[in-house]
Amino acid sequence: ERVQRLEDIEDIRRLKIRYAQFCDTQYDPDGIASCFTDDAVWDGGSEFGVHQGNQAIRTFFAGASKLITFALHYMVGHTIDIAPSGHEASGTWYLFVPATMNGRAVWMAATYNDRFRKVGGQWLFSQVKVNMAFITPYETG
Repeated sequence: ERVQRLEDIEDIRRLKIRYAQFCDTQYDPDGIASCFTDDAVWDGGSEFGVHQGNQAIRTFFAGASKLITFALHYMVGHTIDIAPSGHEASGTWYLFVPATMNGRAVWMAATYNDRFRKVGGQWLFSQVKVNMAFITPYETG
């Protein structure tokens, strides 16, 4: 059980990095959608909206690269808790992103509150909640 828990935590870590890699390659909508359950929710708050269901998430990210033409997601300082069932988990992450948004260099920072579900032996996001701390022009700091 202990080894399985550690393997699950590592699989979830890899899922989050895979998600970041898809975001950092022009917000690959198919790649990003492959990280989510069918009934998942991606909640970007007032800045990016709430998108319910895998197809809605895919559709949102299909247009994201028009708004954000460059991004490099740094996911750091995470915690992951596996539920006693072994099929659900939750996690928190800190996010820092240098980006180009609407043609302007910006800094973004946020925290993530995520929920995960193991489907067919694979961990997927069932919910991603982005809690934006700031989006500020590069020159402002």
